[in-house]
Amino acid sequence: MRELEELDESAFRELMDHLTKKNIPINKYRTGVGVGRSQCFGMVRKRSQAPDLSRQSWMDARLHYLLMKFARLHVPIPFTSVQINDSYKCAAHKDKHNSGDSYIVGFGAYTGGELVLKLPEDREYNIRHRPILFNGAEIEHWTKDFVGRRWTIVFHTLVSPTKFPMIKNLDQYEAVVVDGSWVIAYREPGRSVRYLSKKNGLDHPLKGRKKKPVETPTEIINDALELMREANASHSQSV
Repeated sequence: MRELEELDESAFRELMDHLTKKNIPINKYRTGVGVGRSQCFGMVRKRSQAPDLSRQSWMDARLHYLLMKFARLHVPIPFTSVQINDSYKCAAHKDKHNSGDSYIVGFGAYTGGELVLKLPEDREYNIRHRPILFNGAEIEHWTKDFVGRRWTIVFHTLVSPTKFPMIKNLDQYEAVVVDGSWVIAYREPGRSVRYLSKKNGLDHPLKGRKKKPVETPTEIINDALELMREANASHSQSV
């Protein structure tokens, strides 16, 4: 664990301007950490596929750009992904899909919200404008109560599933402006640039998979009544 030099408030101005106008979507799938406004930009694990760019990045390409700009100026470690949290109180957990050190910093108008690391004794860190590096895969950590609006950004390296190694990298994706709109430019050697946006993102891992039809309650009741009629008819014939 290493504490870094405190940043000036101006380092977060563009991020705050953007985030106050556009909420981070609620994430219902971080069941071990808590439901709330917490999403990952950059590379993410994909169901039954190799890791690839998060839909959050092309749904909000300008925010992706601002996160990468912040990283170029302030983040001293390599990373594949960025978790962004909006007033999100994390329960105690470890980042089991991360590798090596993560960079975390908080910003916004809030008090409290210290990051607690179990080292093995509990140690509290005020991360508002004060980034730290720590290995979230090995160190259990959580957030203390806070008042106000608290954002945190966590730059980290994703561990690929053994079955689906990472075959693309974050550098192949760049946020650019095309015809006045922010989009993600995907550059693959030997192919023309592909632009990703809300209307044209990467394919969903489950796209094209046929869903098993679900019986409606009416269908279930009708089937039960039919079985009862057949049973009664069989009983009458036997008598």
